Amino acid sequence: MKQMKRWMTMVILAVCGVNMFFIACKGTAESYPHVLGTLDGPLLVDSAPANVLAAMEKAERFHQYEIMNDTVNEVSVWSLQEVDTSSTEGYGIVIVKGATSTTFPHIRNVRQPLGSYDRASNTLWLAASAMEGTGVAVERLYQIRFDGDGKASIERTIDPFDLQQQLCQRVGYHIEGQQITFYDGQRLWATATSAATDMGDFDGEHPLWIGEQMQYDLSGDAPRLLITPGVKYVEGPVLDYVDMPTFCAPLTIEADGQISIGDLEIVEHPYEGTYLDQDNNEPNLFISYRRNDGKYDVQIGIFRLTSLDDGIGTIGDDGLSFVATDVAGNPIGGVITLSGDTAEVTFNNTTWELLEPGSQFIYVRQE
Repeated sequence: MKQMKRWMTMVILAVCGVNMFFIACKGTAESYPHVLGTLDGPLLVDSAPANVLAAMEKAERFHQYEIMNDTVNEVSVWSLQEVDTSSTEGYGIVIVKGATSTTFPHIRNVRQPLGSYDRASNTLWLAASAMEGTGVAVERLYQIRFDGDGKASIERTIDPFDLQQQLCQRVGYHIEGQQITFYDGQRLWATATSAATDMGDFDGEHPLWIGEQMQYDLSGDAPRLLITPGVKYVEGPVLDYVDMPTFCAPLTIEADGQISIGDLEIVEHPYEGTYLDQDNNEPNLFISYRRNDGKYDVQIGIFRLTSLDDGIGTIGDDGLSFVATDVAGNPIGGVITLSGDTAEVTFNNTTWELLEPGSQFIYVRQE
């Protein structure tokens, strides 16, 4: 695997912080510089260690963890955690269609891979880790097909380096003071403004880099690439991602097999985050976006009353509607609305005697 040009985040960032906001703009691009890439070459496809392959071949018992389970189309994806009593050391994916199971021992299963099945094309998209580390989250995308018996095979993989190189040719920027203006080709689409005055100016030679943060959203009709640029400052070897925007773009496989990247847009998940309860000022509301289906994981703690750990939320006209399971094992649901950094949780559907319909609780986003 090729090495990456990386910089460790300095402790000063934790002290000073970086606050940014993003606005849409109008304008035209000239000969502005383009982002540079941290990946210096194609990433080799991982191979499981020999001892892990040997253990997989002779194992009689497999410990698997569910990644996705499409019960309608009878397609599921599992990660191998252990074979007999031996660890798989982060390798091994099992794909099941109907009654047919196919094992891919060389695909990485760390950092929770994603899977999404498209019935129309009989295609499974799988996003799995290609590189991980402090501040690094790089995924490789697999396109997997099934034969008539349900056996799975890898039709193609998409190397993160190829996508990085496409973006390095497209994404330009202009920096004035603490403001970054982003361009997608000739299209000016967003700016980011930093309030980190104690960090000094941006590095005037090579301030913006991509490649360390490349993941996927598989919740739509086509895979979407997610990429976050890092900023390098003059004072010290810093590549920082704090409050930098994440961009997304759909991927298209052309007739000749080439991968094209669609228009870049800013990713916005306003509900996502950790919130403190009003009564005890403790983190008791956790909302996280799910890149496999576009829904949200919702965990709600109510001080001295209960906690709901299995909530699933969907965005609607009224806010983030959620359904969970109460302490008696019954469904419980409601809606979460946002006003700035304040989240109001209202329980509309509840049969639990200690939590009546209409009960409301206030939480404030943790800084």
